[in-house]
Amino acid sequence: LAATAVSADLLTIPIHKVPDEEHHANLLSSHTPPRLTVMRSASAVATTGRKLIRGGTDHEENVVLHDLQNAQYYGTVSIGSPPQEFEMVFDTGSSDLWVPGPSCASNSDNCSSKSAYVKTASSSFSEVAAGSMSNFSIRYGSGDVSGKFGLDTVTVAEDYTVEGQTFALVDSTDGLGDVYENAAFDGILGLAFQALSQDPQANTFIANLQDQDGVDRAMFAFYLGDESDGELAIGGYNEDRMQNPNEINWVPLAMPAYWLIAMDQVKFGDTVITTGQTGGIMDTGTSLIYGPEEQVNSIIQSLEGAQLVPQLGLYKIPCDTDIPNLEFQIGGQPYNIPGDQLKITDKSDQVCFFGVAVMKFAASSEFDTLDEELEERVVDEIKNLAGEASSPVPTEFQHNTWLMGDSFLRQQYNVFDYDNSKFGLAELRDDLKEQ
Repeated sequence: LAATAVSADLLTIPIHKVPDEEHHANLLSSHTPPRLTVMRSASAVATTGRKLIRGGTDHEENVVLHDLQNAQYYGTVSIGSPPQEFEMVFDTGSSDLWVPGPSCASNSDNCSSKSAYVKTASSSFSEVAAGSMSNFSIRYGSGDVSGKFGLDTVTVAEDYTVEGQTFALVDSTDGLGDVYENAAFDGILGLAFQALSQDPQANTFIANLQDQDGVDRAMFAFYLGDESDGELAIGGYNEDRMQNPNEINWVPLAMPAYWLIAMDQVKFGDTVITTGQTGGIMDTGTSLIYGPEEQVNSIIQSLEGAQLVPQLGLYKIPCDTDIPNLEFQIGGQPYNIPGDQLKITDKSDQVCFFGVAVMKFAASSEFDTLDEELEERVVDEIKNLAGEASSPVPTEFQHNTWLMGDSFLRQQYNVFDYDNSKFGLAELRDDLKEQ
């Protein structure tokens, strides 16, 4: 996978998309809504949070992203000396970097086809320092992904290199279930703030990249192609993808933890769902759109014949349903997801589902979320942190936050600015809107 120099200071990394038919088959395969256990201790908060980093750059680089079944976008990352290559999800909803270790395939059936990192094959690998966190564990819907932390050289886009990067060598991926076995990625590279890392003492990749002078600005940007390659730009943004680079709609983060912003209004067709400020987490590791139960129910009531399928956590709808546009007003400007992009069709083309689902925030120790395994971690972490003094989710957004996945992010060019704790939206170049 070749990186491309757009200008003297910017290199882009391409990412690719799997056809919709494959995505829908994977999304609609047997999946039951998980029940996630909430941990309340301060130590749990410290180890299960997400994290963002700082950023800023004159040197910029772009990474081509591959769209995994229209749900996850992935690209190539190298670890070690000599480099061992992995296909990684570039995930703005988490902060950790993990890849399968050599024992993963024998411990987890869904790991058997994945590339495994072998530490004895890398001359630059080192164990974590004495007294540092050594065990890695993150809970997904159906179980844990776990392993051991280590340090090694990590490279993206051929020449963006961080030495001594903390990452996890995973020996069990049971928590990802079938979605991982059927996916094209090996691991995850988190792009959220540092406070959310499983090891809050270890810098994330973007933070280290800036600290080691790999970039001047800890900034990156996503173009998520629909029926074409997408792109991740690191160290800045690619003006060639934008209709007008001088018209970026910058929105401050609610606080530098999640990529969480305040949204002004949500509309479904002509119906205003909410006019008060609502939270929106921008998450490239999430496929669909997930909202607060009351607000999603207001949308569902307008879809005649919509029925919840509990096994999938999705609403079945008549295939001839005329779905209105879903509009989010952000920074005073409207951003639409066309209604025809909110319909999921199975292989028979005779059974259809709605691409918006409920994200529940219950007060009890257990709660349901209607999300896939890769999205559940956001809900779990928000629930873990809600009500705590150290919560990265402001009080006004608890129980009042949408998870904005790829179906939203594909509609515009998205810029993530660590240094200034803000998120930018820009109109795509006209010819890219049709791709």
